[in-house]
Amino acid sequence: MGSRFKYGVLGAGSVAKSLIGRLPAKTRDLGPVSAVSFRVASRIANTLRAGRAARTANELNDAAVVLFHSPPDQAGVLLEILESAEIHWPGKALIFCDCDDLRGAQARFDARGASTAVARQFGIPGSIVVAGNGAALTAAHRIARELKLKAIEILPGATDLFDAAVTLGNSAITPLIDCAAALLRQAGIRDGEAARIASALFSQTASEYARSGKQSWAWYMRKPQAERIEAQIAAVGEGPGPVLRQLLLFGLETFDKYPDVRRDLQDLPKPHLTSEL
Repeated sequence: MGSRFKYGVLGAGSVAKSLIGRLPAKTRDLGPVSAVSFRVASRIANTLRAGRAARTANELNDAAVVLFHSPPDQAGVLLEILESAEIHWPGKALIFCDCDDLRGAQARFDARGASTAVARQFGIPGSIVVAGNGAALTAAHRIARELKLKAIEILPGATDLFDAAVTLGNSAITPLIDCAAALLRQAGIRDGEAARIASALFSQTASEYARSGKQSWAWYMRKPQAERIEAQIAAVGEGPGPVLRQLLLFGLETFDKYPDVRRDLQDLPKPHLTSEL
């Protein structure tokens, strides 16, 4: 692209802890580092141990790829700085690294002729999620290779769907693991062992799903006994009991199995999942 540097940085917050900070510290790869002030830019460059502090964001024009990182409360200010900078965007790539969803910002820079992408860590070691277009998406994949990470590419605009899956797989499931551990403790198992068993049960289920998909569901080929389910729901009581009922109904409905068991379980009103655990 005729640029002096492979990468330039516009950042705020813990830039060194983002994907940017994990890039190999090669001065020839990382050029101008810009921020809300020269002092902040100098601090970021020092923590990165690469690049040089830029007096203004105009210097990012010397980079083929602009890497952007900011916490949500500072993103608006940085985006204003970037939009006001004298940068020739056609042919240039802009990658939002470990940022919350900035689709509106991406669209504005796309309109200026840039290609844009997002690259984020999402909790699975050795992997990042990427989405975008053109040279920016290519650069995001290159960054993954440089960091020896697996890039999981999703469709542009599918961030909310991906994040919902991540939330379901961590924040939403943790209370259920805690509930299972509590039931094991009530059954007489010591605290530490109860936590380990609960964790192992969920891990085993996830591993089996990775191998067999929906067929790993315990009841996919074997019809459950409604009376045994009712006994379990009754045993756990008014707290998690209704939640257990609704989760089991959700499974039966999701896999479209055993309508007679569903009818039996629907005899009692279904509660909302909130505030039950």
